[in-house]
Amino acid sequence: MSLALRNFGTGNWGVRHIKPQKPLQSGLLCLLFAAAPFTVRADKVDDLIRDLSSSSVSLRADAAESLVHNKSKRAIPALIKAMGDQVESVRGQSLRALASTVDKTNTPTLIAALRDTNPNRRVGAATLLGILSDPRSISALAHATKDTDARVRARATESLGTIGDPHAADTLRPLLADSDGRVRLKAVIAIGRLRDKVSTTSVVALLHDKSRDVQQAAAVALAQIGDRSVVPALLHIVEQPTDKNHPVDPFGVRFYAAYTLGALGDKRGLTVLRKGLNDRDKFIRVAAAGALGGMRDKAAIVPLTGALKDPFVLVRFTAAQSLGKIKDRAAVPALIKGLKDSNEDVREQSAKALGRIGDKSAVPALIAIFTDSDEAIPKAAVLAIGFIGDKAALPAVRRLLTHKDATVRQAAADVVKMLGG
Repeated sequence: MSLALRNFGTGNWGVRHIKPQKPLQSGLLCLLFAAAPFTVRADKVDDLIRDLSSSSVSLRADAAESLVHNKSKRAIPALIKAMGDQVESVRGQSLRALASTVDKTNTPTLIAALRDTNPNRRVGAATLLGILSDPRSISALAHATKDTDARVRARATESLGTIGDPHAADTLRPLLADSDGRVRLKAVIAIGRLRDKVSTTSVVALLHDKSRDVQQAAAVALAQIGDRSVVPALLHIVEQPTDKNHPVDPFGVRFYAAYTLGALGDKRGLTVLRKGLNDRDKFIRVAAAGALGGMRDKAAIVPLTGALKDPFVLVRFTAAQSLGKIKDRAAVPALIKGLKDSNEDVREQSAKALGRIGDKSAVPALIAIFTDSDEAIPKAAVLAIGFIGDKAALPAVRRLLTHKDATVRQAAADVVKMLGG
């Protein structure tokens, strides 16, 4: 009897004729098969490492992709080399494989890669050091923020923000004026995370950046930093008229400035934001409505209830949302009217706001919209009743237990429990 074992795994096995007459031979054969899977796995990693240097792009990409799932630490040096590949897909898969494999023992190797002559490899190293968040890499990353390649500067900047050492702000601050928009974006995001008040003035200037992404990030950063000394500058921006010299600019600098005023919660902004509810730019009206809710000041209730009649749906939606944040019963009549709005999102948001306010006088109006054709409306209404806590509504709530929509039925069941039914 003969048995051919060919192409087992990735190798060609030399066994051709096996005569299983002797116990010793059978035992060796068992050992051979027991060891085979481990040999194959080792050989497979070696093959993948070898394929990373292949002249075939598809082989290199496939090898890198396979190593994403393999997570073999033996492949780390080859993958670091592959991060410098001229083909983007190979670089990307190699980076993914390394992200799932490296740990802080690899920090020194990655720091060395930050000095590599290949800029793609430096980009990858900066990215991975951010993932590891090892404080030992801070100095090297700070040096990399001066790299001639903007991609390296951007990644190094992002990684410094991820690590979160407040001392990194001194390195990051000059990058707010970098010539490359990607670097400025990463820098302002990092400054916001570090809540660096020293950078406040520079961040305000970025509200006028030519990049919309940088403008938005600057507004968020100012909210994170929380320095109210910027309020006068923000008020000046929001007060700029919308006319032929200052045309409508959807989601422009005035929008972000208004957002920041609301996030800072400084009452000096109330007058300007109330005026903003009547601005010719509908997006400024949206921003003003949202910012007034962020301030949670009762003085905003009257203008916000008026905004529930605005022709632009996003203004009405945001006004309802803000009234729910302020939580004052004076808004209940206007929000009950909002339950009949032509737009389903406004109806839903009005119901949610009434639930947050918690006034039982809104319960009959909420029950009335249980029959709304949009399933999100009865769901929001029944949950609002649950938050209000009116047990008298139990019979009406139970009727929703047979609603055609499963999410409405589940919400009704939850509210039945909330009301003790």
